[in-house]
Amino acid sequence: MNKKFLPALALSFSLGLSTCFIPGTVGLNISPNLRQSSVKRLSNRLKLEVMSQFQGHQLTGEAIIHIHYSRDGRYLLSVATDGLAKLWATDGKFIRAFVGQPVAMVFNGAFSSDSSQIVTASYDGVARIWSLQGQVLRELRGHTSGVTDVKFLSEEQGIVSSSDDGTVRYWSKDGNNWFTVPKTGVSRNMDISPQGNLLAVTQDIGTITLLSSRGDIIRTIGTGQGRLNSVSFSADGKLIVTAGFDGTARVFTLDGKEIVKLKVLDKGWVTGAAFSRDKLIATVSDDGILRLWDLDGNLLDSFNPGLERLGSVAFHPDGKNLAIAAYHGTLILLKIK
Repeated sequence: MNKKFLPALALSFSLGLSTCFIPGTVGLNISPNLRQSSVKRLSNRLKLEVMSQFQGHQLTGEAIIHIHYSRDGRYLLSVATDGLAKLWATDGKFIRAFVGQPVAMVFNGAFSSDSSQIVTASYDGVARIWSLQGQVLRELRGHTSGVTDVKFLSEEQGIVSSSDDGTVRYWSKDGNNWFTVPKTGVSRNMDISPQGNLLAVTQDIGTITLLSSRGDIIRTIGTGQGRLNSVSFSADGKLIVTAGFDGTARVFTLDGKEIVKLKVLDKGWVTGAAFSRDKLIATVSDDGILRLWDLDGNLLDSFNPGLERLGSVAFHPDGKNLAIAAYHGTLILLKIK
């Protein structure tokens, strides 16, 4: 393992887990422990129902896992610090694994907008573009530390990556580094707006930088949350939700105005937060509980699977399903009824 990446590793491990819903799961049994776990209904407006559970990766100790659902709804991508990216069918059937050479921990990944390719972000400082058949199409080299996140901008515009080296780089799909955006502080998490014209990038100092698809800095938003564990756009691209070290999730407009502050924990981290299509907010946190909120800050429902710490959460695009992940790689699929 390259020693120059070791200082970033301890920081990166605290990122936690990320998930996305896997629709149409069949043949995946729910464990007895899960059946006995608590789904607490706090409102007549909705009810959470557990659909399935399975093991995506075998992870121990401090680990990172992220899961992303393809836009066309056909595939699931999981990436983890075991050095593997895995492609799954939407019923949970394993299709294939993607392993970089040399093997290095994978911090994040994403599907292309047409769901024909994936890109992975690795601890070895390389972002790799893959075909769904498992071939490496391109390696993007230029970061001087681990690549922490990566997104496809669009089929024409290429790829953007963040890194422990504190920079954000924009790339053409043939591997040319178009330009680099230097920022103070390490950048770990990104999200691209559904419209594809705006990128939100977190810094460890507790700020979000909004960038255009061409790398122009639009605005820097101070969150007051300390280090941020996740950032996500709403479906209409007008709002951003963040998860912070201070036990809160907060919602901001694009001009930086805070409109909602959810006090999730008195002590501990909110490890993930996401919007549904209808602007419900889901949070997961150090206490191992999934919570659903509305934009007025009302707690609507909660779920405790009894799996210790939960890392991240994501809604299916239909807004009716979501998933959570535990740090050791267990994924739980839920439906909102």
